[in-house]
Amino acid sequence: MYPPKLKTNRYIIQAYRPEDEERFVEMALDEVSVRFMGGANGIETEERQLFKKVFEIYERKDKRWFWLWGIYKDNVLCGHLELKESPNTNLDELEIVYMVHPAARRQGLMTEVLLLLKNEQHNWERKIIATVSPKNTNSIALLEKWGIDKRKALTDPETGKEYLKLTLKRNTLDAV
Repeated sequence: MYPPKLKTNRYIIQAYRPEDEERFVEMALDEVSVRFMGGANGIETEERQLFKKVFEIYERKDKRWFWLWGIYKDNVLCGHLELKESPNTNLDELEIVYMVHPAARRQGLMTEVLLLLKNEQHNWERKIIATVSPKNTNSIALLEKWGIDKRKALTDPETGKEYLKLTLKRNTLDAV
C-alpha cells in the first residue's frame, strides 16, 4: 500500500521513486547507518535488492501496516522513514524506523519529521515505538525530545544483541 504524502515546513515525505536508488544505497552503505540500522548490512547488491523490494511492498494488498517513505528536500532524497507493524509491536503499536543521508545530517531533518508524526499520530490510533541500540545515543536523545513513556530492554533471539524498545508519548501537540 502506498503511504500518504506528508509535508513539513522544509520536507516532503512521500513514496519512493525508482530514480532514488543511488541516494538510498548511499544511505544504506554509510557506516553510521549500517552501525545502527537493523537489516542493513553494508553489502551494495543486497541494499539495491532491498530498495527494489520497496516497490513490491507498495503493490501488496495485505492488511499489514507497512508505510515506507523517502524524505525529500528540493526534490532530493535526504532520508528514509518507515512506520510499520513489526515483530516488536503489539496490536496497538507501530514501529518507527529511519535513517538520514550523510549530506543531510545535523540539519534538524528528523526533529522536524518526528514533530509531524507526533502531530499526525492521533489519526492512526496507535502508540509509536522505536527499537534502538543502547549505543545509538543520537537517536535516543532525539526520541527523548518526543517524550518516552516506557523503556524496555530486549534481546534479539537470533543475534543475541540487546536493544531498547521505547514507547513514545502520545501527541499533546507539544513541540519536539
